[in-house]
Amino acid sequence: MEVSLRQIGSDSRHILENLFHYYIYDMSEFMGWNPDESGSYSFKSATLEPYWKDINSVPYFLYADNELAGFALIRKYPDDLEVFDIEQFFVLRKFKGKGIGKNALMAILANHPGKWQIRILKENEAALKFWLSATRNVVGNCYQFSLDIDVDLEMHFIRFEKVS
Repeated sequence: MEVSLRQIGSDSRHILENLFHYYIYDMSEFMGWNPDESGSYSFKSATLEPYWKDINSVPYFLYADNELAGFALIRKYPDDLEVFDIEQFFVLRKFKGKGIGKNALMAILANHPGKWQIRILKENEAALKFWLSATRNVVGNCYQFSLDIDVDLEMHFIRFEKVS
């Protein structure tokens, strides 16, 4: 399966917003979020605004062959603008376990060489396993792994540098 990235233009933002509901639903397992009164996992679409207004933020759709498979929201980390950060990363269930996420990471790093960090909720053991494997796939054992606080959440951090 060929994996590709396509930068999300403002004309496709509504597609990202539609997918984001599924991301919120998946994350509710770890964050304890409940659906709203209408049964939806809603979010404030303004939280995505930086991806069309801030030069330090880039939204991508992930494609497997020509099928929409998910998204990746990449930014420069606000506390250290020299570090790229995967703010949100989502692969649709249909594509999980097929190498889509790992290949997407390789494509992202090819587009943005430099210092990187990946933050994973402490409770999300499946995501931690994926990100450690995906990172090793790209940089071997040349990464740092730690448990830190990000805003108000204890998270695993994977930090590494990817040169072009």
